[in-house]
Amino acid sequence: MDEVRCNGSEATLKDCRSSGWGKHYSDCADHNYDAGVRCSETISYGRFTRLADGPHLCSGRLEVLYGNTWYTVCDAAFDQKDAEVVCRELDCGAPVQVLGAAAFGKGDAQMWTQEIQCRGNESHIRLCPTSNYTECSQDHNVGLICSGYTDLRLVNGPDICSGRVERQYFSKCV
Repeated sequence: MDEVRCNGSEATLKDCRSSGWGKHYSDCADHNYDAGVRCSETISYGRFTRLADGPHLCSGRLEVLYGNTWYTVCDAAFDQKDAEVVCRELDCGAPVQVLGAAAFGKGDAQMWTQEIQCRGNESHIRLCPTSNYTECSQDHNVGLICSGYTDLRLVNGPDICSGRVERQYFSKCV
């Protein structure tokens, strides 16, 4: 893909103007001119949920933002319906596995002290009902692996939020 021109308001890369998917000039025939990005977490974009310390953006220890503080979520009552909401909110496809016992490390965030009880149809975990206070330690925070469906990825960067942008391109065979 070559000559990509985005104005910043596009919802996805495919909404930007370009020469077209799979079309490039000879100067882009190798990886010398690959685009790279560095993403940053920012509250102003409405990111209230994240998966931390996983091998890719769609897996890790579940953390939620309340006020200005990140909290890890207890694995005690976290179930498939909760996982469906989180994976959907993060645009990470469907839940593949819910893990307990600090599968992605203990982290340094505080512990969320309420049980999250999603019905499964909420768009964001902050819209899910919560119940009473629960005792939980960092040894029992919840980890989540989502299917991570996306046709874009970042590769060969120093961390999961930076690297060369690649898009999987499917063509129809006739």
